[in-house]
Amino acid sequence: MSPSPMSPPPSAPDTKNLAIAIALSLAILLGFQYFYEMPREKARMAEMAQKREAQAAAQKAAAAQPAVTPVQAAASSGQPVSRPDALGLSQRINIDADAVSGTVSTLGARFDDLVLKRYKDTIKKDSKPVTLLHPQGTADGYYAFFGFTAPDGSAGALPGPNTVWKAIPGEKLTPDTPITLTYDNGQGLTFKRVVKVDKNYLFTVTDTVANAGAAPVTLQPYGAIRRHAKPKEPPNGINHEGMVGMFDGKLKLMNYQKLEKGEALQQAGTGGWLGITDKYWLSALIPDQKTKVDGAFKVTQLPNEEVFESSFIAAPVALGAGQSLTTTQHLFAGSKRVSELRALGQELGLPRFEDAVDWGMFWFLTKPFYAMLMFFNGLVANNIGIAILMVTVVIKVVTFPLVYTSYKSFAKLRDLAPKMAEIKERFAADVQRQQQETMKLYQTEKINPVAGCIPALLQMPIFFALFKVLSISLELRHAPFYGWIPDLSAKDPTTIFNLFGLLPYDPTVIPVIGTFLAIGAWPILYGVSFWLLQKMQPTATDPMQAQIFALMPWIFVFVFAGFGSGLVIYYTWSNLLTIVQQYVISKRSGTSNPIDEFFAKLGKKKTA
Repeated sequence: MSPSPMSPPPSAPDTKNLAIAIALSLAILLGFQYFYEMPREKARMAEMAQKREAQAAAQKAAAAQPAVTPVQAAASSGQPVSRPDALGLSQRINIDADAVSGTVSTLGARFDDLVLKRYKDTIKKDSKPVTLLHPQGTADGYYAFFGFTAPDGSAGALPGPNTVWKAIPGEKLTPDTPITLTYDNGQGLTFKRVVKVDKNYLFTVTDTVANAGAAPVTLQPYGAIRRHAKPKEPPNGINHEGMVGMFDGKLKLMNYQKLEKGEALQQAGTGGWLGITDKYWLSALIPDQKTKVDGAFKVTQLPNEEVFESSFIAAPVALGAGQSLTTTQHLFAGSKRVSELRALGQELGLPRFEDAVDWGMFWFLTKPFYAMLMFFNGLVANNIGIAILMVTVVIKVVTFPLVYTSYKSFAKLRDLAPKMAEIKERFAADVQRQQQETMKLYQTEKINPVAGCIPALLQMPIFFALFKVLSISLELRHAPFYGWIPDLSAKDPTTIFNLFGLLPYDPTVIPVIGTFLAIGAWPILYGVSFWLLQKMQPTATDPMQAQIFALMPWIFVFVFAGFGSGLVIYYTWSNLLTIVQQYVISKRSGTSNPIDEFFAKLGKKKTA
């Protein structure tokens, strides 16, 4: 790569340092692939093979042995059982609602089989819908239940996760037909549970407890969500996944890694909500909003697995002889679509229920940017890709004064580049004198070298907030864009190393370097836009620094290759708009710019 004409040629030490820097960068990239990506892929393949073997063994054993509970099967073999086997080990009541389907188990009245009908696992036409909840004993055990406990232990057997409830044969849970479960503990207490489901993702659980005994009892309602395995996808450091809860208006978060390190949470409050969240999905317990509760996040280490739990227990309630009491609680299990979360929060009086979405530290920007994105999405008939482009235009217009101030300062610095290079060459052996003469030049030309940095720094929160919005928005999931992009939440599916699909092979499967060969068209377009944008900036007077800056656009091509297409399209479009902004500013301020210089040179060549 040739050095800038405004800069002296790089010395031998500079060239050597640049070569070392490039070699180290390549070593880091290859080391990341070898020590992180390859072991992770091997672990994933081993896990899949283990699941297949476990399912085959479980099916073979089931044919020769009497039925056991999922817990017993998993404990005895140390391996998970198949989902069909686990579902067949208890009586079940079908769920058929607008947004969900599945079954409720009479074992513990567990919600452990739930399918989200509006969302598919993949973009393929024959893809199955997303399955959110799974029975205990399977590889992905994840379920919720409600029960009662007695602080003094005097109430006898109480409903819990392993209680067998009686169901009415033939009942089906739909938005129009609730189901009824009953349990008699044989010691004077009878429990009647009515479960309802709405047209979205809310289950309402109403328990009526009657005390036919001669003595009063004290009961505490509780609820729990248990997950017997972490999500299959490793954490990306962008979106919170794990425990989430709202206690007296304060949001509490705890990821799986903290729980595994021994951290836990005990938090008291009134009402609120708590549960377990993924990037796009949420399971949340919602106690009575007027009841005092103690919430908890914890993990239990078992011989063959770890169980993550988000739970609450309500304040004790006295139930006299011959009396009855009724409690109502809710379970939300579905997608984190902000409009639906907000509407449900308003309906039930839940504090900040939409904050189950991870808005990040710049939430005061992320929320209005998301609202703006949804506004434009509605204007363009739910074309979220076009909405992203429109939001970017609005942000660029609003931040134009900051860009103008920043660019004017940088443009002056660019025009001073020849003089600064001359100072560096004249005082090459005296760094202190270089700095003194440079400061004198700034004073003579009335330039503040940091004046352009402050407006740029003020734009950083906006940059990160938009990054967050495009990372968390459910609307990008499986949303196509023009051309070759079938899913804006996934990376560009093309790669330059097979000429974007023209050659009949997939270079990304090559060991060690396969990940680095997944360089799609949009990341390359981003690199080109970054390179063009750099040409609008002042050239670094230090040769080493200038060459490193020249490499940055192409390094970021590899970095952005793994980003979601929506993010890369946003960054590319943002760069192009910034180039246009800076060109307009340079014309208005009378400063030189590379675009006019290029066309001027082109015109001279034509007339020569």
